[in-house]
Amino acid sequence: MIRRPRTLRGRLTLVFALVTAVLCLLVGVLVDFQYRNALRQALDDGLTTRFSNLERDLATSGDQSVEPTLPDEEAFAQIVDADGQVVNAAPRALLARRVLTKSELADARTHRITIERASAPGDQQSRLLAGPAGQPGLGLVVVVGTSLEEVTKAQHRLELALVIGLPLLAAIVSVAGWFLAGAALKPVRNLVEEADEISAVAARGQRRRLSVPQSGEELTDLARHLNELLARIEGALEHERAFLDDASHDLRTPISIVRSELELARMQTEEGSELARALDSSLEEVGRLDRLAVNLLVLARFRSAGPPPPEPVELGAVSRRAAETVARSRDGDAVPVRVNGSAEVRGDEDAIARAVLNLVDNAARHADERVDVEVSSDGDRAVVAVRDDGPGFPPELLGQAVGRFVRGTNGGRGTESGAGLGLAIVDAIATAHGGALEIENRVEGGANVQLRLPLRRPF
Repeated sequence: MIRRPRTLRGRLTLVFALVTAVLCLLVGVLVDFQYRNALRQALDDGLTTRFSNLERDLATSGDQSVEPTLPDEEAFAQIVDADGQVVNAAPRALLARRVLTKSELADARTHRITIERASAPGDQQSRLLAGPAGQPGLGLVVVVGTSLEEVTKAQHRLELALVIGLPLLAAIVSVAGWFLAGAALKPVRNLVEEADEISAVAARGQRRRLSVPQSGEELTDLARHLNELLARIEGALEHERAFLDDASHDLRTPISIVRSELELARMQTEEGSELARALDSSLEEVGRLDRLAVNLLVLARFRSAGPPPPEPVELGAVSRRAAETVARSRDGDAVPVRVNGSAEVRGDEDAIARAVLNLVDNAARHADERVDVEVSSDGDRAVVAVRDDGPGFPPELLGQAVGRFVRGTNGGRGTESGAGLGLAIVDAIATAHGGALEIENRVEGGANVQLRLPLRRPF
């Protein structure tokens, strides 16, 4: 089974090769057929000429004493009388037996017939022409023939040449097709490379557009449409970033005011009363709203920022600070977070710290008894593995948990206090640093979330 090439150039070359092979096969069959017919026609023309000469000689002489003349040693002839006896032949050895069968002889007395089979001399494959000849009433039949040995050899030589030459020609044409496809697709490849450069400079806040080729109307239209698409995408992203930035800024001020007012009212409320419980619940919801605003601000700023600075970041220390922050934010009610190991990477320390904090906070909010943070290295990657013993991720969310505002609905992670942005921010930070975020549920229960970043390499 032929595997489909992955590249357009490979597919074009494969199609070119298949079409060339089919055409070569058709040409080979046609050439062989025409050559075979041409050889047979040449033989028939020679047989007809010899038959006509012998027929003329018999008609002129008026008897059976005509001696057949042969153009070459491969030819032979017979004159058969009305009784079916050979009265003359060339070569003389054919006087001993007739080359035609009874039925063939009967047909030859009425009209000319062409026969191809093994016959004398030497019982080799031959082509025969037989028919009535001489003066009316004599009942003579003339048979002329020639060997097919040379014709068969010539045909075999042609077929051998076709079998060797046509596949070689197909291979040469296919290789040429590979280079032609490469040359034809080179402008497209140039557009791809330029698009990669534009993507790189766009990460640094610069704006560029694809160069519009001057050769080829199709490529010119493609470049123009891609530039229009880039402009629309940039506009949409800029609008989204502006919205997130403005929304997060505008939200934080009223949130802070509401928090202060609620805290002041709580201080003046009797402990254990219904109003106290309502104020505590409101403060908790305001805390969720504040975290959502902060996450929105972080996401907006990080997506609009350029590439992260190459600062050394010690992941073990960052993880321990994240564990302390989570413990302080819960006033001692959080599950214990144990941090082990160390590894150093390069990047934006604030961004990486935010990513680790989100992972630890997310695990602590859903753990039953403990959270383990393991910092290690795996090949050329540093790994921050955050494991908890909570309910884990709902199975339907495992493949999309890093999406923005994705939350569970079956009692699993993210159903109560999750804002749906924490893992999306971690994933964005990991991607910007050349890393990845991996999420899975543990067999023994709970979740295992791994932040993988390139290890620091000395300059």
